[in-house]
Order: sequence, then C-alpha cells, then structure tokens
Amino acid sequence: MRVLWLFICLLFAAPVQAAISEEALRQYVHDIGWTMDDLTRYLAKWNMTIDHFSSLEALKKQLGTPITPERLDELLLRYEMTQEEAEALLGQFGEQLQQYTFIEDLSYALSFYRDRYETMQAMTDILATIGLTEDEIRRLFERTPLSAKQALERLDKDVQTLLLRDSATPLTNKERQALYALWNEWLSLYRLQANVYEVTSEGRKPISFEQLQTVHAPVVMEWYDDEGRFVADLYIPYERLHSSTLIDASEQLAHIGMMALDLESGLLVARMPKTASSYGINMLIGVVFLFISFVLWKKARTCEPLR
Repeated sequence: MRVLWLFICLLFAAPVQAAISEEALRQYVHDIGWTMDDLTRYLAKWNMTIDHFSSLEALKKQLGTPITPERLDELLLRYEMTQEEAEALLGQFGEQLQQYTFIEDLSYALSFYRDRYETMQAMTDILATIGLTEDEIRRLFERTPLSAKQALERLDKDVQTLLLRDSATPLTNKERQALYALWNEWLSLYRLQANVYEVTSEGRKPISFEQLQTVHAPVVMEWYDDEGRFVADLYIPYERLHSSTLIDASEQLAHIGMMALDLESGLLVARMPKTASSYGINMLIGVVFLFISFVLWKKARTCEPLR
C-alpha cells in the first residue's frame, strides 16, 4: 500500500517551472538586440504571447538559436556561399543579413530565396517597365496580408484569362475595364490609396483611376498606405497603357504576394511552437489512477470480513 501511495506522489511531483521574471526577460531581449515590442510581434506570428511560456528556457527554445559569427560561418559553409554572396542574394529581395536574429530563420530564408532567385529576377525586370524599383517591390512584399492567399490566387487566375489574348493587338475597352478592376481590387487588398496623374506638357493633371482608359499621355500613379505614407510610384508611358505590359505587370504583382505568403508560411511551419503539451502525461496519470483505484477496490473486497 505504501508503495502505491509513493508511486502516486512521484507521478504528481513534476517539477514546477517558475514564471519568467521581467528582469530576466528584458535582459535576454536586450542581449539579442531586440525590444519587448519586437518580441511581442514575433510571437504573434504563432498567435502566442509571453504568457504561453512558463520559463525563459522554454521561450528561448521556441525562438531559436541566436546568430553568432561562428554559427553564421557554419551556415554559409553548409550552403557553399560567402557572406558577400548571401548578402547579395538577400539584397535581391530587399533584405539584409542584419535583419535576421536567429540562425534557423536565416537558414530557411537563404534556401527559399536561392531556389527563387531567377523567378524574382524576372519579376523585377517586368515590374521595372512600369517604374517599380527593388525597394518598392520589397515594400509591397512586406505589406502582403497573411490572409490574402485565396484572393491573390483568384486575381492571378483572372489575369491568366487576359494573358490568353493576342498580345499583338491593343487592349479593347472591355479588356482595359477588366484590367483596371483587377488593379482596384489589388490596391484594396493591400490597403493602398492611388493618386493618378496624367503627365502633359502643362504638368501633372489629377485624374480618376477609371479615366486611365481615355488618357493620351503618360501616367504617374502614386501609392500610399492608410496613414498617408508613400509606398511606391509608377511611371507608365502612354504606349504601354494600351498594351499587354500592364497585364504582365499585374501577373507579377499577384506572384509577388503569393511568394511572400509562401515564405511566411514556410517559416511558420519550420518554426512551429515547440512548447510541450501535458495532454499525454495527464492521460497516463489518469490511466494509472484508474488502475490504482481498481487494485485498492479489489484489495478491499478481499479483506472484507465474511458475514
């Protein structure tokens, strides 16, 4: 009997983890070059907060391994890249080595970008024809809403329909209307406001998005976020307003968004929460408790005096 009770005590004598002290947490965040806001935003990717972790060690395990010069050298050796090559690759996508804190995230990003380098080059070349720079493409990449996957796939499908047309012929009024409707939907998805101007010899004349169909001069389009901050601007020569150039650019804008979501979802899968669940342990304890109860009941029945 004493052995059984000792066994029960041992089962429930799991080590108790202390809550993370604010001082220790702030010191750790400072050591990795972050702020508390940086940590909060990073955890939010997994719908988690600091309260999900019962110890600093559990939090560190979730976040990953901080980058050090030695760890960076090992990673680059594994990818057979120099630091300059890694920086050039990330730079093509508007990023820098310094933006990465954990070696796991950098490893995934290098693999992801290396596999898509030529694709990104083609995207950049096409979008350059309407005046988008690499920095502007990066800002759009970063603005892609995490919930936009289905919308972007649908927009891409609609653009593919336009791509099937004969590219040697000018856009019809119906095709231009369909194209501008797609752009309007894309801008709404990215929460961007468009200021559109017709560029004439007299200067820039504000026009509506719908008036793009009737202009006879180059067009400048400026995109701003909800707070009025500049995001990107386009310069579209008149001859490209009525050609397949805008259709090709529309396709690449959709592809950039889908690539951004692929990167984000890949990072999330690769870095899923590592916090251990107690569900299995609780089930085991329940089964053991049931077994002990049965043993005690049988023992009691055996020891019950005859009447």
